[in-house]
Amino acid sequence: MACYERRPRQHLSTGPPVRRLPTLIASDSAWRRTPVSQPFEARIAQAQQLQQSGQREAAVAAFRELHGERPDDLPVRLSLAIALGELGKNNDEALDHLLHIQQAVPDNAAVNSLLGRLLVRLRRYDEAHPYLHLAVQLDAEDFEVRNTLATLALFQGHLEEAYHWLASLSTYEKRADTADLLAQLEMLQGMRQAEASSFFGKARVFARSSHAATVGGPPGAKAIMENNPSQRDDLLAVTGWQRIEAGTLNLQALFDPKDLVQKIAPLFFESGNGIIYAAPYEHVPYIRMGYFYYQGFLQYEGRHAPVLIRRAAVPTSPDVLEVWAEHNLREQLNLVDGNDVLCYLRSPDAAPEESQWRDCKLDVHENFFSQSQVFGANKELYQGHEGWDLPGARPTLFRMNRYALDKWLSPTDRVLDIGCNIGCFGIEVAQQVGSYLGFDNNDSLIRIADRLAQHHKVENCEFRTCTYEDLRASDPGLFDVIFSFAVHVWIGKPMPDYVADLKSLLKPGGIVVIESNDLRMNDTKFFANMRHFYEQGFFLLYQGQLVDDKVHHRGFCVFKRLD
Repeated sequence: MACYERRPRQHLSTGPPVRRLPTLIASDSAWRRTPVSQPFEARIAQAQQLQQSGQREAAVAAFRELHGERPDDLPVRLSLAIALGELGKNNDEALDHLLHIQQAVPDNAAVNSLLGRLLVRLRRYDEAHPYLHLAVQLDAEDFEVRNTLATLALFQGHLEEAYHWLASLSTYEKRADTADLLAQLEMLQGMRQAEASSFFGKARVFARSSHAATVGGPPGAKAIMENNPSQRDDLLAVTGWQRIEAGTLNLQALFDPKDLVQKIAPLFFESGNGIIYAAPYEHVPYIRMGYFYYQGFLQYEGRHAPVLIRRAAVPTSPDVLEVWAEHNLREQLNLVDGNDVLCYLRSPDAAPEESQWRDCKLDVHENFFSQSQVFGANKELYQGHEGWDLPGARPTLFRMNRYALDKWLSPTDRVLDIGCNIGCFGIEVAQQVGSYLGFDNNDSLIRIADRLAQHHKVENCEFRTCTYEDLRASDPGLFDVIFSFAVHVWIGKPMPDYVADLKSLLKPGGIVVIESNDLRMNDTKFFANMRHFYEQGFFLLYQGQLVDDKVHHRGFCVFKRLD
């Protein structure tokens, strides 16, 4: 999130150029400088040039000398305070100067802003609040103060206040990227429902650098938890685990983290204010502000374990996820660096899930992610089933209702599905007909279809890995119903030949349900091409359109073979 400060605060933000500050508050009589000699003004200009060129030690020395000669000159005193802040030393001296100036000009927005942000840097957070609030009251458009107040509210765990400041940022600075944080806060506080009950994605195991252990770098998660026993107690209370392993696994998300934080509600937020880091890293919790925790499972090669996955409110590396578990996951799941694991995360308010169905969904997605997918873009399943809580781009029950399948299916029908994908549609249909045969040329999809059929105990459906021509060459016999859902473009036959093929596979009086690809892109002549069905002896029973995946506009027709 670009609007937040992500680095240690090494400088005191200067705000407006020093030379402009007298102009900004010219109405304050206490600020007005008494006339000074040209040599004195020239020395101020020289000190400012030293400051602007990065010669901070020299600038501080120059401003100190000027202040010593004219201790009541507020602009010089302010210049010295700013130079001290930029130097990163003598913060207490800078604070004394700013407090003196604030007493002289208490209603100046810039001075209150500088003072409040210096107090934050000194980790005197409660003292900073009144100055920051006064600064934003005096100058509502001060983006930096609003940004600091949002950061401070998150860090202290004041989530309602954090939401206020975060939401207000975009009012004053259109580049403020606050959408992710606002979405997480809204779902966490029950202001909006999560978009999905669950989220699946692949991530890669990696080890953090050994720099910390060898040269005294920032402490790792395990060391932090040892220094913060209350953190361990809180996590155990949330999870119900008997013990907890911290810092044993770090993941690089192979998905867009925005997909996670925009769709799934976090379990809880851990504010940075309660976490103690050893010197010289005391500033780190404020930089991180806090962490959103998500609950779920990690699976690798058929083995899985419950986990908590956390992500910093404003992460330094957006794709880095940290994992907590009851046991050492490297040992439990036999993981090494570079392994790709499946992450399965659930919203806290999702309905309870039966363990066998959870195991099935994990196996389904592990198969799905095992190879690159043409449909589903290797992010989410192409087919889904809203009745099973199985998310996918194309919802099964909605589609069945839209095609009015109840009117065309009978209990004795033999059904063929050309390009069955993962079989959600076929498994649902199989429960209403005599038998079902679905095929696809992607073996990972067929493995998923078999696993789903096994779980749902549907025995009158068969799934095959084969091509369209392989299926025809296998002499499969005749069918009562044929589904051709958005596949004729990929098969690549001229429509008259494809219609002839379908007719040869269909019993007289049988039904074909054919669906287009995108009517606006690669299948613009779909309805015009339906004339080939009329010309080969089919009767149109029903036609319509749908946008079930919220992206592609599709048409469909239901035909009956007359002879």
